[in-house]
Amino acid sequence: MKYHKAGTYGFILLLLNSAYLWPLAEPTLFYMSNLVLHMALGVGLTLLGIRCLWKYSSSLPKLARWGLILFLLCALPGVTLMKIGATQPHRWILQLHIALALLAVIVLGFALRMQLRKGLAATTSGFPSKLAWRGYCLALPLLIFFPAGIKLYQHLFPVASDRIHNPVTAPTSMYEEGGGLQSPFFPSSANTTTGKTIPSNFFMTSEACKRCHADIYEQWHSSMHHFSSFNNQWYRKSIEYMQDVVGTQPSKWCAGCHDHAVFFNGRFETPIKQQITTPEAQAGLACTSCHSIVSVNDSTGNGGFVIEYPPLHDMATSNNKLLQWAHDFLIKVDPEPHKKVFMKPFHRKDTAEMCSSCHKVHLDVPVNNYRWLRGFNDYDNWQASGVSGQGARSFYYPKQPQRCVDCHMPLVPSNDMANINGKVHSHRFPAANTAVPFANQDHKQLQTVIDFLKNKHVTVDIFAISASQKTVGQSESGTPQRSSETMQLSSSFGIGEESEAFGAGGAFQSAPAEIYAPIEKVGATVRRGDSVRVDVVARTRTVGHFFPGGTVDAFDVWMELQGV
Repeated sequence: MKYHKAGTYGFILLLLNSAYLWPLAEPTLFYMSNLVLHMALGVGLTLLGIRCLWKYSSSLPKLARWGLILFLLCALPGVTLMKIGATQPHRWILQLHIALALLAVIVLGFALRMQLRKGLAATTSGFPSKLAWRGYCLALPLLIFFPAGIKLYQHLFPVASDRIHNPVTAPTSMYEEGGGLQSPFFPSSANTTTGKTIPSNFFMTSEACKRCHADIYEQWHSSMHHFSSFNNQWYRKSIEYMQDVVGTQPSKWCAGCHDHAVFFNGRFETPIKQQITTPEAQAGLACTSCHSIVSVNDSTGNGGFVIEYPPLHDMATSNNKLLQWAHDFLIKVDPEPHKKVFMKPFHRKDTAEMCSSCHKVHLDVPVNNYRWLRGFNDYDNWQASGVSGQGARSFYYPKQPQRCVDCHMPLVPSNDMANINGKVHSHRFPAANTAVPFANQDHKQLQTVIDFLKNKHVTVDIFAISASQKTVGQSESGTPQRSSETMQLSSSFGIGEESEAFGAGGAFQSAPAEIYAPIEKVGATVRRGDSVRVDVVARTRTVGHFFPGGTVDAFDVWMELQGV
């Protein structure tokens, strides 16, 4: 009798435990404790069920016997998940486990009800079936309605920070952005959930992620995100010069997106030259720099995000091997709490807006002691282009809208634990920077960038050739002159963003000349000593922002035409 009594209580407790685990997936010790309890109850009841089926099979009602068999069957995928984990490629095993468990619960409930209708006061072993039925009637509705209620509530009342929204009114100055003047991170808009500094070791633990995400870690390790800080000698010299000229406070504006291990722990108050050799200064942007962002203020940029020291992080990064194993085992068995911490809805649904937090910047008096200036703005360029699917140009091209990740985080084959159908989003973040991987002698990253640039994102067409002639409005020295007062220089800023005049720019006028085009068809030739004009068209094909992107005072593109 004691085994059946323990089994009944254990089964009811398992139902209540499952009702809690199913919809919540909270990254807390309480949830993890319940996950351990779920596995312990499952294994214990499976062993008890095998014993019961073996000893009482002939005396058990047929429906009860089938319910017990179904319960044992649902234990098979459960034990399998404890071995291989419920990661994305194995989600179907979890779904099978849940389906068989629900079926077993229903069949066992019918068996118990039929026994009561027959007027039996006790089970074969003498344990009161009426008590078991009451417990079942209490637990089953919770198993069904509690998860459904939680999901309905989450659908009707989503967490505001799960998506990125622009405010009704925009800040009028940098003093109103982020945590404001009192923030330890000002003039950067970056902030923490507490508004206070957090330990630097939080951004020094990317290698802990390697235990489960070895492939993604290796990609990131070569990326420009990793080499965003003082392990990048170009950036290093810029900040050293800036701090020499204006001090450390204005340079925090840069650090909010570049130097998290030095910035978020308050060490940026000290000139970087005095700590350039520390591990923190060489850390770059860590895995947690993006994946521990819990909200993005808007698409204003300037590092306008909020970062959080996540729950259970100390357990994940502990030097205690037992704690490491326990953390990794529980995360593998149930990855949902881990995903809830490190993959917010905006990481998938608002990727461009998330990228805008650092890939769109402006500076004002707190930084330059002058006035408002645009630093760079890849986000608004993309949004206004046809590539985004959000502007008028999208009527004409392309067929499918593209976001930042479609180009800069393409799907690549991988057996990483985070893979979906054998692929992950590349964390190499290929773009146009060949200098850093070349300096690092990172041949794989360099080749990745070269292949990316050659993948028809930008095309060059040597279109025509003609005799060189003086243009109308050209001085005797050959210097071009404006043909009208409407002439304006090309700019990598959106029209009207900073210009005093906008609209179609003027053009240089030249006298009529004989043009040979298209050059690949007409067989044009030139003689040594000829002075010719070559018309070359450089065109962005899939680039949603100006080319080159990024900081306009640091990046440039040169086109070299070599004769043969």
